[in-house]
This record gives sequence, structure tokens and C-alpha cells, in this order.
Amino acid sequence: MFPFMIQAILKEEEEVVGERPQCRKLADIPAFAKLARNRHLRRLKSATEMASSSGQNRVIHSGPDDPSLLRLQNIHVSEHIWDGRDHPILKVRKSQFIPAGLDGVPEEILPHLELAGFTEIAHVCQFPLDLSLITALVERWRPEIHTFHLPPGECTITLQDVSVLLGLRIDGRPVIAPIGVNYADIVEESLGIRPSRADFVGSFLKTSWLDQHFTHVAMHAQNPLQITRFARAYMLRLIGGFMLSDHSSSRVSVRYLPLLEDFAVTSEYSWGSAVLGYLYRELCMATNIDRHGLGELAALLVMWAWDRFPFLGLGNPLHTRLHLPYATR
Repeated sequence: MFPFMIQAILKEEEEVVGERPQCRKLADIPAFAKLARNRHLRRLKSATEMASSSGQNRVIHSGPDDPSLLRLQNIHVSEHIWDGRDHPILKVRKSQFIPAGLDGVPEEILPHLELAGFTEIAHVCQFPLDLSLITALVERWRPEIHTFHLPPGECTITLQDVSVLLGLRIDGRPVIAPIGVNYADIVEESLGIRPSRADFVGSFLKTSWLDQHFTHVAMHAQNPLQITRFARAYMLRLIGGFMLSDHSSSRVSVRYLPLLEDFAVTSEYSWGSAVLGYLYRELCMATNIDRHGLGELAALLVMWAWDRFPFLGLGNPLHTRLHLPYATR
């Protein structure tokens, strides 16, 4: 976090509490969510004092002064907070667990992964997410303009952030998945095994089916064709479980399998653009007071916050992995 932001937060605390907090370490600085609540308390306190001194009743309205742009305030979570109700910590669900980064990728499929352009993002290990930070940032997200509304102004995640943090391509072909097709046929053609109807939930395939048939490459892949199919299954987990994951922890979308038919063509798609658009969509939906979670792509949100607001992060990045995505440092 920039120094002027820290000073702004401390000033808010002083005006609401009546004394300046004594912060001996970085963790003592209040979070974004607490800052928002303190601002509301200060406005209420000021209005109460003005009403008492003038003898007139005054009404304080939450949200923007001009509703013509931020027209979704009535369903925004900040309205929920203004009404005095708690906003529970958001949950993040994942479909595929990739604990060891590239170390967890079978050696046999590495050439295919590199050809498809997914080697760099495969280096990104999963890590414990700061759910409080995610929740606070969601409270600041404005779906009308796709930016975070922070005390210093507006900011957002850009294509450059996605490229630097994850190593994904941000130009090239648009990622457009087919619809209205027979998904069992797609799986059989791409992976060589036909799932039963019970293995599907709409266009989503249960990860238990993938785990059953595509876990141990060395045991089941005896020829180049089988290794290629294992590579597709791994990429499907990577896309459906991390890059473009939904809110389920037990299924992945098979609509992306046709894009994995030719790995050289796969590398031409703008996966970074798809990831950013998907994250925007997730953030917009999460600001609704009735939503209580995000997909695994929330990890990108945490990485971005740590990068752009170093005060919130884990310290200085390593300088020994310059050839890897910034998120791995």
C-alpha cells in the first residue's frame, strides 16, 4: 500500500475513534473494509452533530451523489453494509488442486504443455488465499465501470497484469467455446473414453471421472496418442479448475476441449483476455448481496493486490526466477 493511503487510513481512524492508532507493524493498519465502515460512521457522527446544533432533522443517503452512472447501488454489497448488516467473508471454491506447480506436472506431458503455451501458468502453485482481503476488494468493486473505488481514486486489473503475473498470452484469437453440441462426443473424441450421462452436469464433467481415467500417466499412457490425451485432460483441469473455474469444487467445463485439439493452435488463443474477462464477471456477480463466493480465479485478485499494494503482500519478490511469471516470485 502506498504511504499516502496508509496516512489516509490512519486519519480516518483518528477522526472516528478520537485518537491516532499506534502502529508498530504493518499488520496494525486497518483493512479496506474497516476503512469503509469508519467513513460511514464519521458521516453519521457529523450529521448527528449538525442536526443537534441546528435543531433540524437531516437524512444521510448511502451510495453515490449522482446515481446516473453507479445505477446498481441498490443491489451492491456496500448498500447492505450501510444498512448495518454484516457482509460475511466470501468463499473461494476450486475444481482442481495443483499444489506443486510445474513440479506436479507429469514429465511425459511437458512438451505438449509448452507447445500449448501453458508452461508458465503451470508454474503458479496454489497458496492459501486471504479471504478477508478478497472480501474487502469485492466491497470496493463497481460493476458499472469495472474498477475498484478506493480513497485515492479508481484502479483495476489490466491485461498487462494478467500477462506479467500469470504469463498468459493477451493477444491472438478470441477464446470462444462451442455450445449446443454433444459433450459426450467431444470428450470421447478428445480423450478417447466416453463418459456416461451420469458423469455430466450440463456441459460440466465431474472431476472424479477425470481422476479415475487420467491420473497416472506412467501406468496408463503407453503410446504418443495416449500421452496427448493425458495432456488434454491436464489442460482441461488447469482451465476449468483455475483459469476459468466456476463455483463448483467437483466439475470442469468440457466446452474448452475443442480448443485443445491442436496444441500449436491452442497457443494462438488469447487466454489472458479470457481470464481477465472471466475475473471481471466474477467480481461483478460477487458484489451482489445474495452472492457468497468466487471461483478459484480469485487467486489472481490476491496476486494483483500484493503486487500493486506491496504493504498487503508477503515482502519483496524473489529475484531468482526472472524467467517465470511474476506470481511465482
